[in-house]
Amino acid sequence: MKYIYTLLIYVAIVHIGNAQSKKEITVVPSHAQVQLVDREGMQVLIELDKKFVEKTWLQKLKTFGKVETEKESYIIHGASIPEISSSCTLYSTVFTTKTGTVVFWAIDLGSQYITQGHEHYEKAKKKLNTFAKEIYVADVNVQIAAAEDALNTSSKSLDKLVKQGESLNSALDKNAKDKVDLQRKLEDNGKELKFLESEEVRIEGRMKEVKSTENTEEQQKLLKESISITNNVEKNKQQKVSLEAKIKDNENQKIQLESDIKKNAENQVAAKDEVEKMAKAVDAVRAKLKIYE
Repeated sequence: MKYIYTLLIYVAIVHIGNAQSKKEITVVPSHAQVQLVDREGMQVLIELDKKFVEKTWLQKLKTFGKVETEKESYIIHGASIPEISSSCTLYSTVFTTKTGTVVFWAIDLGSQYITQGHEHYEKAKKKLNTFAKEIYVADVNVQIAAAEDALNTSSKSLDKLVKQGESLNSALDKNAKDKVDLQRKLEDNGKELKFLESEEVRIEGRMKEVKSTENTEEQQKLLKESISITNNVEKNKQQKVSLEAKIKDNENQKIQLESDIKKNAENQVAAKDEVEKMAKAVDAVRAKLKIYE
């Protein structure tokens, strides 16, 4: 039984969980080029995949107004940002660094940009910080969903193995009953063969007696009995061969079932261990949400 998919998820989640025992989100003053113009604003570093960050950030920007895009630049004319301005121009860009993905935005109020020291700076800073926190939480929720899916897959695999084990044990019980039945039939076959052989001896002796007489009617009767007994003996011997073959097959089946039951038990142990690992992984990744509370 293979659990590569779930094991990789477990290792990845635990590794990430250990690496991010404490998450600090820092928004800093900065500047960046948007539409070939250097804009003053602020940025936040998010240690996540750029595509995921970019997609989520674009959705966020759309809540402020109609987004105009040009490669990796986002501009909103007449942007409405709650608590800051009902009509401003928002410039933004997303780019990668060695340490992660950077989200930058600059807010132009018309007369000036919101930079450090401006009355709305802390509000703008908080909004960017909140976005970073939200996207980290969204990423954790994706991890939770993946971990729960892996746990569900592992649990189903274990349930399947348990049912398989029950089926194998039932088959072994039936195999044992079949063996008893076959041995009984073979024993009855042996008794019947002895009886038929004794009848052959009796008929043979009787035939010798009758031959010395002219009782042709009795001779014909004995001859028919002899032929019938001979046929029954042959039939009996064929049944014996068939029963012995079935008993041999029964023994081979028993050996195979015992091997399968042993393998199934080993797989169940591995599957239970996998379920425990996945359950711990789910708990571990859920615990990561606490660092953003």
